[in-house]
Amino acid sequence: MERLENFLDRHPERGFFLLLLVALPVFFINLGLLPLFADEPTRANVALEMILTKNYSVPTIGGEYYYNKPPFYNWILAGVYQLSGAFTEFNTRLPAIIPMFFFAITIFYSVSYFLKNRHIALLSGLLFLVNGRMLIYDSMLGHIDIFYSWLTFGSFMLIFYFFQQRKWFWLFFISYLITAVTFLCKGLPSVVFQGFTLVALLTYTGNLKKLFSWQHILSGLFCLTIIGGYFLNYYQYNPNLEGYFSTIWDQSSRRTATEFGFITTALHMLSFPFEHAGHLFPASILLIFCFHKDFIRGIKANPFLKYIAIVFLANIWVYWLSPQTRPRYLLMLYPLLFIIWSHAYYTYRDKLPKTKRVFEISLMVLGTLVTLAMPAALLFDLSEFVDHIVLKVFLLILISAFFALLIYKLKSQKIVAFLGLMLIVRLAFSLFILPHRAHHKVENYYKSAAIEMGRVSKGAPFFFYQYHPQEAGIPFHDRLIFYIQRERMAQVKFTEDASKPGYYFTFDRELEHPKALLIKNYQNLKLYELK
Repeated sequence: MERLENFLDRHPERGFFLLLLVALPVFFINLGLLPLFADEPTRANVALEMILTKNYSVPTIGGEYYYNKPPFYNWILAGVYQLSGAFTEFNTRLPAIIPMFFFAITIFYSVSYFLKNRHIALLSGLLFLVNGRMLIYDSMLGHIDIFYSWLTFGSFMLIFYFFQQRKWFWLFFISYLITAVTFLCKGLPSVVFQGFTLVALLTYTGNLKKLFSWQHILSGLFCLTIIGGYFLNYYQYNPNLEGYFSTIWDQSSRRTATEFGFITTALHMLSFPFEHAGHLFPASILLIFCFHKDFIRGIKANPFLKYIAIVFLANIWVYWLSPQTRPRYLLMLYPLLFIIWSHAYYTYRDKLPKTKRVFEISLMVLGTLVTLAMPAALLFDLSEFVDHIVLKVFLLILISAFFALLIYKLKSQKIVAFLGLMLIVRLAFSLFILPHRAHHKVENYYKSAAIEMGRVSKGAPFFFYQYHPQEAGIPFHDRLIFYIQRERMAQVKFTEDASKPGYYFTFDRELEHPKALLIKNYQNLKLYELK
């Protein structure tokens, strides 16, 4: 134990990468098991249709223009599909999961460079992987947000790097280059992050006049040129830029306070910090070390900590005022908190002996509970879809007990052992919970139905008849579209005219045509053939 403690004391960077290696199989096991859900099929559809139509300029779903997001992320996803040759759930999630590890590495090296403290860097970087939100939700979804947030966080760090060196051209040029890329991923939020971050930093440091410098103007024009170049190319295929821009604006503004009443917004503002502290558990436990009397003074005394506090405060209010903010929209801001909390832990833990004692007891209790909870997997009927379940449970008990023992025995590195324990929690989640969900999810039925419809209709035209889903139903419909198109490897079309020969798919109505033959009824879904 003493040798391990000394090793972690002297080489925290090795501890970081060792746990990162442990995290690789933990997050990748059964990654492709669940059918696509939430916003995943929308991203997958756009990428698949780009490949089918060989048109990478114009995002479409079902042959209709898709305006909600520009296509940069879809280009990456399409590249993964083509390189692998497989349009699987696993490959759909790769462009989100791989950047998650790069994100953790970026946090580690940024903190190591700016704070010169590899212990804080280790804790900050790994907290990004083991906070509750990432541990059991975002890390298993093929959403755009991890990739997008990684780029945005990288821009925050590069802005500070060049600011310290007073290299104004590179500060503006690189950050606006990243803004151009992130805009082509997600639209207007990128402009908000760039604008609020620069204005807050330059105002606080007395350099606001730099917004009128040639370096800033030239960099801004460069950013607009990249974005404008995309839309100029897009215009060659679809001149409805007004529809594109209005949809992008609507996507960015619909969840703001202006769309909701005073009471809804006020309740959201009151619950916001508590809700997100819950999302970030157990990382948010470190908040208790921020109550030292020197905490604020310590933030102000360190240029990097002061900068990330400014960036956080400059950007968080937009989401604090937006009642429909989703946690994944804040993934670029969460690491700023992890860095501040990790700094507070290592700086003030010995100055707060009672708090430290309560914290360490909490870690030990959590470690014990996790170890004792592992055999619970045997109480459920999981053997049908989890192979060698007894052996897996036994091994997880041993590994969990090992990390719990480390938490108990180690003196200054208990938190590192706890990070390892959290990775084992995710391993148990991957081994037991994901197969259970995959086996019981109703989405499996609809996936099988969509694949069957695609197989039956292969080689013939396929139409989605009277396609008018409510917004809440779009992910469900997009999932069906993806699996049908993947099976057919041909694009489907939306239509309101039941006159062309081919197959027609209806969601909630009959196909009223005298020559329409009902092929099969899939609960509330129906497949017709019109000859």
